[in-house]
Amino acid sequence: MIRSKKVFSLCALFLAALFVLLSCGNAGKRVLESSDTDKIVVMTVDGFDVPLELYRYLALNYKADAERGRGSGIWTGDAGSALLAELNENVNHSLMRLYAVLSVCRDYGIGADDPYILDAVNLKMNDVYEEAGNDYEAFADYLKTANMTDGVYRFIVRNDILAEELMAKMSERGELPVSEAELEDIVAGPEFVRVKQILVPADNGKSEAENEARAKELWDLAQSGLNFDDLVQKYGGDVFSFNNPDGYYVTRGIYHQAFEDAAFSLSNGEISGIVRTDAGWSILRRYEKEAAYLADHFDELVKDYRNGQFNRKVEEAAAGLTVTPTERLADYTIFNLDSTY
Repeated sequence: MIRSKKVFSLCALFLAALFVLLSCGNAGKRVLESSDTDKIVVMTVDGFDVPLELYRYLALNYKADAERGRGSGIWTGDAGSALLAELNENVNHSLMRLYAVLSVCRDYGIGADDPYILDAVNLKMNDVYEEAGNDYEAFADYLKTANMTDGVYRFIVRNDILAEELMAKMSERGELPVSEAELEDIVAGPEFVRVKQILVPADNGKSEAENEARAKELWDLAQSGLNFDDLVQKYGGDVFSFNNPDGYYVTRGIYHQAFEDAAFSLSNGEISGIVRTDAGWSILRRYEKEAAYLADHFDELVKDYRNGQFNRKVEEAAAGLTVTPTERLADYTIFNLDSTY
């Protein structure tokens, strides 16, 4: 699927694997405490301190992502400087996105360290520990495989809780519709469009030039008058699209912006140009929405709409934030971060 540019985060698969792999011991909680090094402030975002452990989590995961399929030598090659600049840009974007949640909450009178927020975080973490058999040492060791610490895990859990609180405040202020009638109009109206796509995946092991050429071939086929649904089934590289007659029901703030811009620019029956996203090269066709689908998936679509509105508010706030490195950041690079555990 073509989702928005990612911020590395917790996911259900990670947690499921965690709970299967952990034993049922009961080591002391002391292993979960962040070290003095972990707490070193390496950046600030809108007045919020960024600890080394959060920076390390993002930087090492983006490093691993960049090296996947290309090896660790990419940083010393001809493109090394550009790749490093891209990594830093991704880290900064992710930090701005994460701390924008705190910044917007502050504007709405929600404090990230308010007692009821911290109590909610503790309750959630206690559930996580219980699911992990209260084996805190094994839990900490497994988090490390994802370049995480308990402190980073808590930060992300807190951000999720703050997001829920912020959306509740937005609803109270009338910034998010709550009545079923309003939401039905939104789902059926221009806030949603339906598209299907032919995708040339970016992670298929081929070069940029090869993938671009393949996308052009498929675009030519789509323009030739052949049935677009048949082309999706025969050539589309998007697993979500196979044997799925519904396609995507797209609202703003959920998908990659280039994907959304293309989808909303089309008239029904119109085929897009080649759309480049992190996932690869997409060719879209817009379709009429189906009333039966809207009714059957109403709750899911409403959730997408509300989340999209939240994401747009946070992204707008993030665009106005600045990441300011401290002097201590010079001590830590992607090549020595592993040694800081």
